[in-house]
Amino acid sequence: MRLANAFALGLLITGCSPAPMPPALQAHAKQAAPSLRLAGAPNFRDIGGYETENGGKVRTGIAYRSDQINLLGDADLAALDALHPAAVVDLRTATERQREPDRVPPGVDYVVLDVAADSTESLGGDMRLAMTQIAQGQGEALLVAANREFVTLPSARQSYAGLIRLILSSKRPVIFHCTAGKDRTGWATAIILTLLGATRETVLQDYLLSNERLAAKNASTLSAVAASQSNIPPAYLEPVLTVKAKYIEAAFFEVYRTYGSFDKYARDGLGLSEEEIQGLREKFLSS
Repeated sequence: MRLANAFALGLLITGCSPAPMPPALQAHAKQAAPSLRLAGAPNFRDIGGYETENGGKVRTGIAYRSDQINLLGDADLAALDALHPAAVVDLRTATERQREPDRVPPGVDYVVLDVAADSTESLGGDMRLAMTQIAQGQGEALLVAANREFVTLPSARQSYAGLIRLILSSKRPVIFHCTAGKDRTGWATAIILTLLGATRETVLQDYLLSNERLAAKNASTLSAVAASQSNIPPAYLEPVLTVKAKYIEAAFFEVYRTYGSFDKYARDGLGLSEEEIQGLREKFLSS
């Protein structure tokens, strides 16, 4: 069984709700750009709308993050096409792409940037091993390790740098996604928002918003998954289905442990030049 399916199975069997956004972050939720509310991709949203630490604002209509888009209906696909995207960037593994190929509007470039291609222990590794870890109650540890790998894996560093360069070079919007749109996609968004000068609180707000956006999607298939009579305790599944602050904090910790600062991670880990970073800010930020 794929880990992505295990994610979905978890909340569906348990019927538990994802952790709510802390009140301190709820107060800032109005900064986020409105969602398109796609029926087949509830975690599809603009990464813009947020204010930065220096008083700027992240422009909307430049980049969108999403969960899987293979489930888009015709109306959803038309809404996607109306954004006039230049490209859809798929951050998923080969197995995910083969089993659930994207629905992409005609004329839109389809780009694969497999974040976890080099992984042998978490999202890109042996899914049977992942299920064993979950069954042993190690799901939370699995997601912490995955987020650290988003910083350290060569495939992750190359993928995230490639995404940023694609956004920089595109004259039309870019859509990037994984399966749930919360982990690989979550770190991609965190990188961009951090480089743009968003506070850690804002980055965390955007990250935790996935719990709200995915709740209904998971609940809708509860009965079907419950009928599977899984032998994995429900409490073991909830940590891998939702996002927790400690997951993305593990990625930030790895950045500072390995590189000493986020600027050095951008420069030495992602290989971005000062000109590219400045270009990203000029493209996204308004006063």
